[in-house]
Amino acid sequence: MEALIDWLPANCPAQEGRPSLVHGDFRIDNLIFDQHACRVRALLDWELSTLGDPLADLAYFCMCLRLPSDGPITGLDGKSRAELGVPEERALVERYCALRGIPSISNWHFYLAVSFFRLAAIAQGVKMRALKGNASHARALEVGAMAGQLAQMAACLIEQEA
Repeated sequence: MEALIDWLPANCPAQEGRPSLVHGDFRIDNLIFDQHACRVRALLDWELSTLGDPLADLAYFCMCLRLPSDGPITGLDGKSRAELGVPEERALVERYCALRGIPSISNWHFYLAVSFFRLAAIAQGVKMRALKGNASHARALEVGAMAGQLAQMAACLIEQEA
């Protein structure tokens, strides 16, 4: 976490375009899908919304594709995305770029690293609340134990940038 605390602000790219509404917790389990068509009907859980870079939501969503499928914070790593009907990360990013009319996302690893860093900090907070007896998550200590793994995943991303 200390390395990330130093690296992230020093490598923060300039925001391209105007700020937009950012959900802050954009992930599959906050979406309600149409039961008859391949489309999202609603996006829930807006309490973390703010103005900022929309790439934050895209990276947070894509982070779930990299998270282990067997942990207390579950992701889709190791799962057949084709069977689940979930596109691969590259396809999601390409589609996003096409819809926004941009050629690509420079510094993609930065945005993913921020997402992992943020989730590691959240996991650490969950652990602290559990240790103080204020846990709101049934598996709070297990979630907290993931903080190091999440920080390591972010660290691996910034090493790819070097």
